[in-house]
Amino acid sequence: MFKGLFNFGAKHTGHIPLKTKMCVLPLISYDDKTETLDYGQCFTIDVVSMSTTSMTVRHNDILKKGNILEFRTKHALEDRECLKCMNFKTLPETPAFSSFIGKIIWRNNEEAGVNIIMMKEQDKATISKMVANKSKK
Repeated sequence: MFKGLFNFGAKHTGHIPLKTKMCVLPLISYDDKTETLDYGQCFTIDVVSMSTTSMTVRHNDILKKGNILEFRTKHALEDRECLKCMNFKTLPETPAFSSFIGKIIWRNNEEAGVNIIMMKEQDKATISKMVANKSKK
């Protein structure tokens, strides 16, 4: 399931502006044998733009190059702790993506670039449609 987790090569496609917030869980460790992920403390982040392979996010100087993170929209938050979190109330209802994993590949004081390394095919299809609709306008 997580075989491609640390394969960071990706081709870049067209980005679409996407002004939204997501919940972010820093990945602390990954156990290959049990396929268990261990996370740090969650926080929210502002998404600036997105494609099927990457996105640009705004951060308050908290992200570091090389961080591996799981991104979740409000629809992907299922844990009881998540639903009680104050951040949950600030997340918008859309977009309704599943959770996905990305790696910070560049950063400055205000923004960071995320290489998406694991995303469900249904979410890729949704983003591809959004990109195609944007390019028609």
